[in-house]
Amino acid sequence: MRRKLNALRKPQFRQSWSKYALYNMSRAPQPRIPAQKTFFQQKWVAKAEVRHYHGEHLTNRQWQNIFRHTMKASVPMQNSQLALNNGGEMAMGRGSGLQGDEGYGRVRTVPYMSQLFWPMERRLDMAVHRAMFASSARQARQFVVHGFVKVNGKKMVHPGYMLNPGDMFSVDQDQALFATGQPKRSIKNAEGATETDAAAEGEVKAQGEGEGDKGKAEAKEGKEEAVEEAEAKSEGEEAEASSSESKQASTEGETEEEIKRREAKEKLKALKEDPNNLLDVTKPYATPWRPRDFMAPFAFIPRYLEVNHNTCHAVYLRHPVAKPGLAEAPSPYPEEILQMAFNWYLRRR
Repeated sequence: MRRKLNALRKPQFRQSWSKYALYNMSRAPQPRIPAQKTFFQQKWVAKAEVRHYHGEHLTNRQWQNIFRHTMKASVPMQNSQLALNNGGEMAMGRGSGLQGDEGYGRVRTVPYMSQLFWPMERRLDMAVHRAMFASSARQARQFVVHGFVKVNGKKMVHPGYMLNPGDMFSVDQDQALFATGQPKRSIKNAEGATETDAAAEGEVKAQGEGEGDKGKAEAKEGKEEAVEEAEAKSEGEEAEASSSESKQASTEGETEEEIKRREAKEKLKALKEDPNNLLDVTKPYATPWRPRDFMAPFAFIPRYLEVNHNTCHAVYLRHPVAKPGLAEAPSPYPEEILQMAFNWYLRRR
């Protein structure tokens, strides 16, 4: 029996937008490696921890095939400083007492170990999820397998396809709206809503019956006036009245459920014929479209992607790199955990 993806008893980080993943992430303790364990045990614990989030839908062999021990990084170059100086300011302070941010300035460290899973960001299913076209990596993989994703204009059904810089991928708009929008109301919730509406109507009806005889008399007078006006109509109008009466007589034999179904069909037909209607029952998501709940904490676009949500297209600009004080490969784990996991996979290369 498979383990639950979002088990509440033992919270784990998961690459998903579900409310259970957010709840587990909010109450999960900061992962730490016990210092009393051996070096092998520390690497094992770190490896098991990071694989709960990074590529949990992949087997260990699939991840090892794309693992690279080289970490891509870049150092930002200041063009104005390069034009003014010849590079000698880089050595200022050695033996002359220059400290702090004087001269060239203090350079922040580059978090190389946070780039451990940068090859996984090249996968097509992972890029679809990072571009916010799918609510999880598993759902993005499903879109790719079912043929809803194109790469450079051609359908790609392999979720493990490794993107190259400059590749453009797109997702079917209905599928992207389904993944990121509010789900439709279930039948049980709809039935519960109809029951509450019926109960409210019954209460209103009971209140109306409790009114005085004055209302009944007024209603009776109104009916008599309507009958007199109907008798005074022309022959053509009498024919129309007779046809409407026959139609009413035919509907009298229907039950309440049949009447509700007929009225629902008529409303649905009117909504379909209305060109200004925003409701579309044929869509797999709730209309008018609204973003799904618990989406805000996960709404970010990595720097190596250029995304257009109006057309559901995205461009893989370049590989993720590490910069001073910044790692472009998203990860919720600290650098110490990722360093131990890197050492675990490094011994197999």
